Amino acid sequence: MKLFLASNSPRRKEILKSLNLEFSVSVSDFDESSIIEENPIKRCVLIAKGKAEAVSLKLKNNGTDAFIIAADTLIYKNNGSCGKTVFGKPKSLIEAEAMLTSYSGKFHNVITAVYCIDSLCGKEYKRVNISKVFFKKLEPEEITSYLKTNEWRDAAGGYKIQGAASLFIKKIEGSYSGVMGLPICDLYEIFKKAGISVL
Repeated sequence: MKLFLASNSPRRKEILKSLNLEFSVSVSDFDESSIIEENPIKRCVLIAKGKAEAVSLKLKNNGTDAFIIAADTLIYKNNGSCGKTVFGKPKSLIEAEAMLTSYSGKFHNVITAVYCIDSLCGKEYKRVNISKVFFKKLEPEEITSYLKTNEWRDAAGGYKIQGAASLFIKKIEGSYSGVMGLPICDLYEIFKKAGISVL
């Protein structure tokens, strides 16, 4: 059975390649804005599921037996009695700047939901990984300089942990690959349940 990654994310492709897995990419056309769930964990799972189902349907129509791997990453901050602020991909430089400013000297949570579908038997698998990322206190000029790198574009929460943003990160509690967008340990557990050999 062929593995398909339902994403064009360079980070997710890099993670799968690091496991020496052969896979193809089939980009999902799922409309993430169709999910209106406010709970960040449920929202993340529903988006990952939507991506997996969209690719599964596309491949089924082509008569391809596949194991589809989809993921979604969101960032959220607890605001005490005010609830949670959820960050997806910033739509503008101003939005990215506001996100980075809000992380300064604080921690935020990074959720990555992994949703897989075995198109041959119809089985579905899901795992959710939550990590805490602690940022140092950021000077306004550091934020400005980071934004000029353009790393914030197409990145959940407005930064990429494996790039220049690593200069700002004091500590991570959880999964580094999960913060990148595809938690290896969780994916491995799914592979074991699905009978896919990695080691």
